[in-house]
Amino acid sequence: MWHYLGRRLIQVPLVLLVVSLMTFLITRATPGDPVQIMLGMQTSKEAADAMRAEFNLDRSLPEQYVLWVARVATGDLGRSIRLNDTVTSLLAERFPVSLQLALAAMLFALAVSIPLGVLAALRRNTWIDYLCTGYTVLGFAVPNFGLALILIYVFSIKLDWLPITGIGSMEAAAGGWWSYIAPFIVPAIALGTLQTAMLTRLLRSSMIDILSQDYMRTARAKGLLPATVVIVHALKNAMIPFVTMATVQFGYMIGIQVTIEYIFAVPGMGSAVLNAVVTRDFPVIQGFTLVIAAFFLFANIMADLLYALLDPRIRY
Repeated sequence: MWHYLGRRLIQVPLVLLVVSLMTFLITRATPGDPVQIMLGMQTSKEAADAMRAEFNLDRSLPEQYVLWVARVATGDLGRSIRLNDTVTSLLAERFPVSLQLALAAMLFALAVSIPLGVLAALRRNTWIDYLCTGYTVLGFAVPNFGLALILIYVFSIKLDWLPITGIGSMEAAAGGWWSYIAPFIVPAIALGTLQTAMLTRLLRSSMIDILSQDYMRTARAKGLLPATVVIVHALKNAMIPFVTMATVQFGYMIGIQVTIEYIFAVPGMGSAVLNAVVTRDFPVIQGFTLVIAAFFLFANIMADLLYALLDPRIRY
């Protein structure tokens, strides 16, 4: 296991290098001059040239990339052109917010998908199964921004139960546990509903396959309690593909929060990347994309390590 982990960790810098190169090329291929966007079209040529020299934009593309990679290797992700602040400080401010929102959405997805998937498999081709399947179809069909607006209208405007904004604010953090948790509920449901649908369908299919195995009939014939058969023998084995999808989706949710963060005014990574794309803030785009890719890679490594915990027969 340790040898496998070492090999996977060695692959991480190589993958990140490819991601950094692709991100660099895409940002440079998009139209728009970040200096002109920052200073305006009426600025003097001397001021524009000075800013380009400050951010190495006056050099050739290979030189820009090599200088940026050299900085990243020392832990320096550069400085924002628009905000005149380091990318590292922006990440330290915004990454925890996005991580908390992704955790809340994944907790909602797990809390709903596991019981629904098990129930749909145990009551296959009944009205309960059709009801659970219908929920997953709605989860796939309704976009997260549309669901977010519906939830805001129902729970925040009509019922006035939950706040619309407040994630990342000092007032929510200082107002007690409910003031801290309440702003996460509606965004987490809006963000995690699609993942709930995916995980429910996957767990249902996996459970149906496991329940038809010979060792399941043996477990029932031995007189084990139904709950023991389902939880210990069926669910544990059905969780292996489920864990893969859950960890992949968790890493994926860090990078797809743009619309949710915009709707709920969340000061996370998605809104920062969106503003950086609009203003062509190259250092922020490159630094944030690199961190999102690294988080996604480590989420996949954690999924592989969890396999051995679920099934001791697995050895890498």
